[in-house]
Amino acid sequence: MNEILRPDASGPSRCPHFEEVDEQMLRRLFSKVAAVRSEDYDLFQFTHRPMEVFRGTSAGGDIWGEDRIYQEFSEDRIGNFVVVIEGEVGTGKSELCAYISHKLRQDGRPMLHIDKDDDLMSILSERIPDFYRENFGEELPGASEFEKLHEDIIDVPQSVANNATSGAILELRKNEYDVRPGAEQADEITDFVTEKLERLVERGEYAQKIQFIGENEYKQRNELQIFDDSVGTDAAVDAFNEALWNEIRDRYDTASLDDVLEQVGQRFDNTRPVIVFEDFSIAAMEAERLRKYMERDKGSDNWDFIVAGTRDSTNVLHTRTAEDRFEFFQTNERDSNTVLFLDENSAVDFVRPYLGYIKSHDGSVRYDRDTESGTFNLNRAPDDSICSQCGFCDESFRDLFPFNQPFLRRIFAGLDESQQSPREFIMTVFEVLQDFHDGFVEVPSSADSLRPLKNTVSVADVVYEDAEVYADLAKWYGRERGEGVVVERKFVDAFGLEIDGLPDAIDIGDEEVQISASGGESRDDCPKCGAEDWAIDADGNRICSSCGYGAGSGGGKSPVEREIEKQKSQIDSWIEDPDKYIDTEDYIRRAMRDLFEELTDDFRLIEGTPLRYMLSSQKSPFVYPDSNEAPDDDQIVLDRSEFRRSDLRRLVEFGVRRNMDARSANYDTQLEGAGTQLTGYAQEWRNRIFETQLNHDNRFYKRRARYDFTDFILATYATLVLLDDPWQEVTATRLNEQYKSDDELAVDTELLAGLQDVLNHEQVQAIEASMEDAEYVENVLGSLLGVSASTLDVPEVRERLEESPPYDVLDMLGRNQIGQISSRVRFAKGHNVRDFANTMYDVRAALEDVSDHGYKRDTVEYVAGVLDGTDITHVHDRYNKLKTYDTVDPDLTEQLGQACTHTQTDLENAVEAAELADRIYGSNSLATVTATLSSLKLDNAPIITDFQKVPLSGTGGIAKLGSDFMEVSEYYVE
Repeated sequence: MNEILRPDASGPSRCPHFEEVDEQMLRRLFSKVAAVRSEDYDLFQFTHRPMEVFRGTSAGGDIWGEDRIYQEFSEDRIGNFVVVIEGEVGTGKSELCAYISHKLRQDGRPMLHIDKDDDLMSILSERIPDFYRENFGEELPGASEFEKLHEDIIDVPQSVANNATSGAILELRKNEYDVRPGAEQADEITDFVTEKLERLVERGEYAQKIQFIGENEYKQRNELQIFDDSVGTDAAVDAFNEALWNEIRDRYDTASLDDVLEQVGQRFDNTRPVIVFEDFSIAAMEAERLRKYMERDKGSDNWDFIVAGTRDSTNVLHTRTAEDRFEFFQTNERDSNTVLFLDENSAVDFVRPYLGYIKSHDGSVRYDRDTESGTFNLNRAPDDSICSQCGFCDESFRDLFPFNQPFLRRIFAGLDESQQSPREFIMTVFEVLQDFHDGFVEVPSSADSLRPLKNTVSVADVVYEDAEVYADLAKWYGRERGEGVVVERKFVDAFGLEIDGLPDAIDIGDEEVQISASGGESRDDCPKCGAEDWAIDADGNRICSSCGYGAGSGGGKSPVEREIEKQKSQIDSWIEDPDKYIDTEDYIRRAMRDLFEELTDDFRLIEGTPLRYMLSSQKSPFVYPDSNEAPDDDQIVLDRSEFRRSDLRRLVEFGVRRNMDARSANYDTQLEGAGTQLTGYAQEWRNRIFETQLNHDNRFYKRRARYDFTDFILATYATLVLLDDPWQEVTATRLNEQYKSDDELAVDTELLAGLQDVLNHEQVQAIEASMEDAEYVENVLGSLLGVSASTLDVPEVRERLEESPPYDVLDMLGRNQIGQISSRVRFAKGHNVRDFANTMYDVRAALEDVSDHGYKRDTVEYVAGVLDGTDITHVHDRYNKLKTYDTVDPDLTEQLGQACTHTQTDLENAVEAAELADRIYGSNSLATVTATLSSLKLDNAPIITDFQKVPLSGTGGIAKLGSDFMEVSEYYVE
């Protein structure tokens, strides 16, 4: 419970009046149900404010006051008299009904009140019989039949429904409708009617039109469609409802509502009874019959009707006859909830008596009322009253505590125009008061129910940062003065707020508390560079001494600073509904996007790599949880409530600066406060892109492969390394060696020549194109599987190669799956991941063709069987000796000399490659690809082709070194 500090007390104590307030009293005081106020005359009289409404069937006509309407209820009238009060929900219809009811009750008129919780059954079985008993001391004839029907609906609803259904079907057939439901369909209809009957006797369940079968229900439920196509939906529904209700009434011999009212009205011979319908929709089932009774011109009728409802519920009363004979009034203009008797100027006086009622019981609060103007002048508290003895409250808010006039006026002004109805205003005040009374908030100005309301009063950022409760206090209780906001010191004491250790922007005085407004003081640090040294130029502008940034003419507010101040003041309202504050929302989104971009280094998906997501310039990387839009694959859900208001104020300032003066937006300063939180959101966004674009089950791989994006990158890198040097087997060590080297990957030249012999042009192009992204792949691989900038995690790479062999990974690539990858996921401009994955799909297909047709077995066997053990030095010696013989074929010496240009290392490498190919070919897919590529390079390697071109005779024949080489090698090889 909340406390105030009396000036003569040594410690806090509760406001004495609040000690006597309980929840039941508060709820009666602020009840939405007019019946509560109409039944409690003292409460109503104390809190009611005179009303004005429009006369006629539409707003804009003559304006009538409530007393003038009351005077129309003359006891000398002949026939029924009807006043219809129409308006939107919460615009005072029930209040006006209650006022007229009280006045007529004081005149001794019999009053039958039908409140919003009544239903047709309770009207016929309880309200009217009770009214009849009170006035005539006897039971209403026929009431027992209503009671019996009511009891049976409660006790045996299935039986009542069964009789109603079967009887209604027979009545429809009697009226020449061709209806013939089968037994099963009839049972389903009975179950449906049973449910409706049970709801019919549940209080408050039928706040809208009462009917057994609705139009939509008839369309959607096949069992109800018993009419043929020649009967339209409207006619079918009306006929079905009427038949069901007639059958129930006939079976229980109950009269209709109009017949009962006529019966009761005829008993009053010296006065006119009054019936009040708070909501006419409760009579909708018999609305037409009732209207005909109300509008008929019969001298013996003597009811005065007060009917309230929205235009939808009273539409049945708008016949030519009714509009000519009834008095219609409108509480509000069409398409608006505003009323004549409540605006921002009258808001305080409107709610004043509700709050004052809490202190009225001991006479502390009494008013001198001006009924014409609707004002309430607070009288002095009597000497023996609690207020007089307490003496805490100032006269300006004694009856309003725990509010003051600015607070209440701002509540009303903060409501949307569509919500500025009496009910919305009163209930908002009540919600704040309830939270304070129950101890959910220490200060009413901190109540959550205030958050949706627009309020542009704002204070310095440091107050939001270090003393947020004072920011709220200023926002609702304060009066703007100069460059700040002033709050009466008594409210600080009343709510027990801390007064020590506050920021310098808050000055606690004996009578007032002054709080600096946002933007009211010159900024101490430069928003661009953070320096605190300023100079004034010849034109009076504040100029940063460090970077030259200008902060506005004469040290005043620049357009940027004025916009910042405006946007900061709207943050609370923006939190509740961003769609209503478009400019603020745009600035926030600009700030968030730019900061996301900064934190992710241009939306990079992996720190320090070229892999990034090119987010559309028109798109935010987030949506709100209360948005109607579900997040796209490239958006996360960002909860506004997770940010402190001080952070959001800094954020909107950053957005304004980025939009209006980009050079003044300091990223470092912005990230100092909320950087950790924003970094978390940025990482969440990165993770979402990974999960939806790179690691999603329907990306890259077909048949729900168990591989992920890292497997794709590793398999790709392994393939590129193999294409760069097919004479070395792909291992973790080999990949690490390549990663550590400075050599750029490229398709081996000799291999490429071999591939051109085996593959078509498009396949060769795909292999060549794959190398265009080799640098990007290597960079990403290092981030995923590296232990440093120059070394891979060899054990991890080895394990992945074993679990996910590169060729198997590429073999699982699927065109459709790759097509699901957004083109916005890219390595660099013109290098998106989807295109690259498609290239690797083509490379894998090309390698499969190479494996099927490209293995050079003869070359492998030649190198391994013929050249193995050859010593280039000895070959060179023999070559030199052969050159001394005139009879040696010059072709032999020429080609042999060419072979001698190669090194022993070249020869040994070729022999090792041949042995590798021979050893691994056919053992698995990757090994076969490796062996094939190795053989293709061997077949095109100069050292091999040069040896193969050495002729065996001087005839110039084309025979090359082969199996006969060893037989003639004695001429040049030992």
